[in-house]
Amino acid sequence: MNRGIARRPLFESSGDMRFFLARLAFQVRIGRVEVHAFSLMTTHFHLLLRSPRGELSEAMRRIQNAYSRRFNRQHKRDGSLIRGRFQSKPVKSHRYRCVLISYIDHNPVVAKMVSYPNQYPFGSASAYARETGPIWLERSWVESNACRQVGACSFNPGVYRAAFGAGKGQSSAEQRQWVKQRIACSGEDPLDNLVAMAPAQVQAWMIRKARLADGHRPDLSVCLRVTLERALATDTQTNGTWRVEDGRQARRGEDLALTVLMRQFCGSTWQEIAHALGGSRSQAIHQGAHADRLLIANPSFAHRTALVGHAIVSELNQRAAIKGGA
Repeated sequence: MNRGIARRPLFESSGDMRFFLARLAFQVRIGRVEVHAFSLMTTHFHLLLRSPRGELSEAMRRIQNAYSRRFNRQHKRDGSLIRGRFQSKPVKSHRYRCVLISYIDHNPVVAKMVSYPNQYPFGSASAYARETGPIWLERSWVESNACRQVGACSFNPGVYRAAFGAGKGQSSAEQRQWVKQRIACSGEDPLDNLVAMAPAQVQAWMIRKARLADGHRPDLSVCLRVTLERALATDTQTNGTWRVEDGRQARRGEDLALTVLMRQFCGSTWQEIAHALGGSRSQAIHQGAHADRLLIANPSFAHRTALVGHAIVSELNQRAAIKGGA
């Protein structure tokens, strides 16, 4: 993915977009990349690529350089056009790839450019809405996976919509947020070794400061908040109202567990947790401190929270098994 410098328009005409796709198609033809999904927006682009020979950087360098030179000539400008080197993230799981295709398809819908993904001419959804599309689009994985998800014997546009169409309402919005969190969090942190080499007291200080930072996500997002809330509701129906003894005070176990699991399973910020609890960010941080302490001091709370976490993982595994497995 990449965008124009200073969020300026990257594509100003359909001719611009066609030229970019032509440069992308050339890199496919010479074997540097495979294209599985794409969407070109006014200010940015998303590509789901595979590089069989490990030449992704070279392919993107040539595409972006050729496009920038042509754009500057065509529009009589000079200087940088693209923000910088492209951003790339690995897609390692079956479920994430499926969600990501839907995310890419629905960019123009979220931007209110079209009502349905297949109406947008500069996205792969319009190609999959036809029996055939551009010869440089690698359709085999997408088509076979779509057929497997819906139990179809052969591919057709209806199969694609059933497999990769986004949900509605809050679930769809949270799914997009989940993808954004994955993009923000996935990949190796180049500072990992430096952190590991720090003295114990320095590590403790860094952890404490990180917990105060609203943007800190201690774990990679693996599920939507609705999945977590469903697991908590099921636990309450099965085991009854959840009260956790904390000294002389009894706290709501559901709220404490929600705080812990939103951090660990949803990669949520303190502000997002505060919104879920109906309080302020400072209250959410305070609640998080209580929850962390009780995970150690209260075995009963730790055990029941772990059971809810196990239920979430089981649900995700069942979905993956239904859709063909990771």
